[in-house]
Amino acid sequence: MYADQTIHHHSAALLRTFDKISDYVFFMEVDGATYRYVFVNEPGKRAIGWTDDDLGKSIEDKVPPETAALISRYYNQAIRERKSVVYEDYQLADSFYTDTLESEDVLSLPLHYFESEVTPVFDGETCTHVISVVREVTERKRRELELTILRDQHESLRRYSPHGIFVLDHDFRIKSLNPAVTAITSYTESDLLEQSFIDWIETPERATVETGLRHAMSGNPHKYTIQGRRRTGEPLDLAILNIPIEVGGHINGLFAIIIDHTPEKDAERAMRESERRYRQLIEMIPEGIIVHRDGHVLYANAIARSTIGETDMHHESIFQFIAPEHHERILKRLEALRLGDPVDDTELTLVTHGGQRLHMDITSLVIDYEGTTAVLTVLRDVTEKREMEEALRQSETQYRLITENMSDLVCMLEPDGTVRYASPSHLHVLGYTPSFYEGKNTLDFIHPRDVASTRQTLQTITAASPLTLEFRHAHDDGRWIWLETKIQAIYSDAGTLLHYLTVTREIMQRKVIEKQLRHLAYHDTLTDLPNRRYFLAYLDESLSRIEEEAEALAILSLDLDRFKLINDTLGHDIGDELLRQLANRLTHVLRKQDVIARFGGDEFIVLIRYNDPIAPHRVAEKVLAALEQPWQIETHEFVTTSSIGIACCDGATTSKQLLKRADLALYEAKSNGRNGYAVYEDR
Repeated sequence: MYADQTIHHHSAALLRTFDKISDYVFFMEVDGATYRYVFVNEPGKRAIGWTDDDLGKSIEDKVPPETAALISRYYNQAIRERKSVVYEDYQLADSFYTDTLESEDVLSLPLHYFESEVTPVFDGETCTHVISVVREVTERKRRELELTILRDQHESLRRYSPHGIFVLDHDFRIKSLNPAVTAITSYTESDLLEQSFIDWIETPERATVETGLRHAMSGNPHKYTIQGRRRTGEPLDLAILNIPIEVGGHINGLFAIIIDHTPEKDAERAMRESERRYRQLIEMIPEGIIVHRDGHVLYANAIARSTIGETDMHHESIFQFIAPEHHERILKRLEALRLGDPVDDTELTLVTHGGQRLHMDITSLVIDYEGTTAVLTVLRDVTEKREMEEALRQSETQYRLITENMSDLVCMLEPDGTVRYASPSHLHVLGYTPSFYEGKNTLDFIHPRDVASTRQTLQTITAASPLTLEFRHAHDDGRWIWLETKIQAIYSDAGTLLHYLTVTREIMQRKVIEKQLRHLAYHDTLTDLPNRRYFLAYLDESLSRIEEEAEALAILSLDLDRFKLINDTLGHDIGDELLRQLANRLTHVLRKQDVIARFGGDEFIVLIRYNDPIAPHRVAEKVLAALEQPWQIETHEFVTTSSIGIACCDGATTSKQLLKRADLALYEAKSNGRNGYAVYEDR
C-alpha cells in the first residue's frame, strides 16, 4: 500500500489528533523486510526536519545504518511477538534536537534519552503496518540517575562512615543503624531495631539525650557529649549530633550520629598522668628547671621560681631574667638548639626580682613538651663558687680559710698536675685525707678513660678562659665518683703559670637524673623500648652509613591483629600488660644488635642488618611464631596473631620512604588475611 492510499485510508480528524500530541508518531508500512514511512506527525517532522517529500522512503534511506539496524530489530521483535515492544535509545546532543530543547539544555546535557513504543498492525496473519510512538525521557532518566546517585551516596556514607549513624522516627525509635554503631557500642541491629534510642543510653545521661532529640525535632541540629557504655560494659566517651530528617516539608525523624572520642580521651588521661609523673620528677630535682619555647617560659619548678624570686613565670620571657650582656650569646645558643646542633654547658648571670645578680651554670637540651618541641634548661647556682674563686685569687690565706669550711673540693695544682693543696672536704666526699693527696699527681686518681681528655684540657687553659670538666674520680672504697671541676689557671704578673686552682663538686645525683631524663626522652614509658624519636635518629644515622657497611639493612613494621578488640573486651590494663610482654618476647627472639622500638599503640618497628637475602623472611617467620604462643595475663589465657610488613633498603632510600614502604607492606599483609608477613615490592 503506497503513501497516498494509506493517508486516504485514515480520516483527516485522526491525522489532526496525532499532530496535536507532543510525542513523535511514525506510521510505517511493512514491505517485506523493509519499513517505509507513510505518516509522521507534525512534532516528529519538526524534530527531525522532514517534509512530506520524505514519506515513502525506507528507514535505511533516512537514518544512519547503526540506527536503522536498532529500529529494525525492535520492529521485527514486535511483529514476531505480535505485541507492543518498548525500548529506550539515546542520542548525543546536537542541532538535530534544537527544535525540542532550549539551547542551554542542549549544551548542559551530554545525552538525550528517548523511549519508543512499537505496535504492530496485522491484517489477518500478515503484519501490514507498524506504529512507533517516540517520546523524549531525558529529564526522567536524569532524575532516575540522580536518585540512584543519592541512594549510592547515602549507602556509602552509611557503610563507610567511621561514626555510628542511627535513623530515628518521630517517636525516637531506631529504624536503622550502620556498621559503625556495632563497632563502637558492640550492639547489633537485632539488639536495637525498633527500640527507643533513649533506652540504651546510661540512665544519668538520658535527660541530656532526650533534650537534644526534642531540640532537633524542632528543626535545629544539636550536638552534645555524654558518657556511655559498650554492651560489654567498657566506658565510652561519645559526642552525639542530632540532625532533623525533613520529608515533604515536614520533620518526621532524626539522624543520631555518635562519634567515639574514647581513644582521644584515654590518651588525654594517659598524657595527664604522664605529665603528672614528669612534673613530680622535675620538682624533686635539687636544681632549677625551666622549660621554654621561643624564649617564653612554659614551666618552671619551685627551685627556679624561688631562685629568681618569682611566684609565677608562665609565659614570661627568659630574657627578662638574663643580664643584658648575655642576650646575644643566648639567642645564638637557642638557634643552635632549634637547628639540632650540639651546645655545651655555659655560664650566665641571672638578675632576680630584687635586682640581685646570680652566676648560673646552665645545661640545655631539646625535649618533647605537651606534644611540641621545647628546650629544658637546668640552672645550677654557682654564685657562691664564683665569689670564692675571686676571694682565693686575692689571698691564699683567705683561700685556705674559706676552703677549710666549704663542702666543695678545692685544690691547688702544680703545672704538671701535682697536688699542692687539698681542702679538708676531700675526706668527706672521696674518703681520702688531704695529706694523702698532697704530693701526688691528680691524674693518678682519674678514671683511665678520662685521663687523656683531662690532660689535654690542662694544656689549653689560659687565665682568661677557665674551663669546666666532668670526670670519674676514685673513691677510697673502690667506687668511681662523678665530679665536676672548674679549673682556673693562675699566672704571675710576668705571665708565668704559677698553678691551677680547681673547685670541684660531686655530681652523682645529677648524672643519675640526667641519665633518667635522657632515657625518658628516648624510650617508651610502657615497654621501656626505644621510642619513635630514638628509632628515627638511629635509622637516619644507619642510612647515612649504608654505603660503608658490609651488611644490608631492612625494617619490619608489625602490630597485633585486632588489638583493639583485646582492649575493648579485656580492658586497657590487660592490653598494656600484653604490650609489655610482647616487647619482652621481641627482645628475646631477636638479636642484641637488632633495634626494636615502639611507635605507639600496638605498632612496633624493628631494624635488622643481614648478609643472606632470605634473612628478613626468617626473622619475620620467627617473630610470627613467637607471637603466636599463648599469653597468660592475670586470669586470662589467649592467643593472638600478628602481621608484619618488611621494607629492605636499596641504598638510595630515605628513612621516610623506608617507613612508608614498611607500612604499605604491613597493609598488604593484613589485606592477605593477617597472621603473616609481606615484603614491599616497587610495583
